[in-house]
Amino acid sequence: MMSLCTYVLRGSKLHNLLNDVKSLSSHYVQTQLQDVNESSHYERDKAENLLQTTNADLSNVTPYLQNTFNIAAYVNKSETLKQLVKLNVNLSVIEKKPYIMEKFLKLDFERNMKCHIIFLSDLIGMENIGEFISKNPMIFYEPIEHLKVRINYLQSKGFMYDQINRIVSKNPFWLNFSTIRIDRRFGFFQQTFDLNGNEVRYLATKLPKLITYNIQFIKFNYFAIKEEFGFEDLEIKKLLLDKPKIWMINQKVLGQRFNYIHNIMKISHSAILESPEVLLSRNFRIKQRHMFLEKLGRAQYDPKKENYIPVKCLIEDTDVEFCKKYAKSNVDDFNMFLKTL
Repeated sequence: MMSLCTYVLRGSKLHNLLNDVKSLSSHYVQTQLQDVNESSHYERDKAENLLQTTNADLSNVTPYLQNTFNIAAYVNKSETLKQLVKLNVNLSVIEKKPYIMEKFLKLDFERNMKCHIIFLSDLIGMENIGEFISKNPMIFYEPIEHLKVRINYLQSKGFMYDQINRIVSKNPFWLNFSTIRIDRRFGFFQQTFDLNGNEVRYLATKLPKLITYNIQFIKFNYFAIKEEFGFEDLEIKKLLLDKPKIWMINQKVLGQRFNYIHNIMKISHSAILESPEVLLSRNFRIKQRHMFLEKLGRAQYDPKKENYIPVKCLIEDTDVEFCKKYAKSNVDDFNMFLKTL
């Protein structure tokens, strides 16, 4: 049995322990109240600081834009966006890239955009400004002096005003390329395809996007057309000047089209040169009409033989006109045939 002294001793320890707990609890509560009080003072001071006046320029401070947002909510808050809407800029295209829209909201229309718009309007006309900006909104981050130099460069290379107008209108990103880069591109096409000055200007005006296109892509297609398809240098040059868009087609797709037209349909190189647009058409369209003509015994594409059918009939005209002019059949028969494929 425990002695009375043991109980007294333990009772004393328990009493001391309870006093310690009370002391700790009181201290904890006081600490928490102090933290809350300090937090309240901090929030109040923070709010007061936010409302303080400043002489700093805050014009470039914009609201945070989430990755997905509706630009309509910002138009009424931004004078810049209001002016762009008046110019028929398609903001729905630009809003798909929030990082560009954030840059837009940091620009001041009078200070950062007006000179560019006046400069561009002299080139392409005010009625085309909206479409231009919609496609190339980053033009405002190109110094106006650089833009003038790039236009002066084209003039020094013999480009006429209407040619420059077409180049800038059809390829809004052209002006983002330095004169050094454009000069190198001109040199590449001139050397690779043996073009003279007039031919370079003709090519740049006909398809401006080709000049600024991925050079490696163009090299791959050049190799395929020359080494795999078997076209000669002069034939390649003719293809380029007639249908430059061929050089912007995916190499694999271009190979499939040539293979069907040349190796399966037995269309000669010379016939392709006469109607190079066949290389721009999807295979299924050519295949449908060719097989229908083949079924009717009319798939004869040699101009030196009777019942000649031009290759271009495979991609031109409506089905009704195709059947009437070349297949000598009814369009209903053609549609029934398509269901069997």
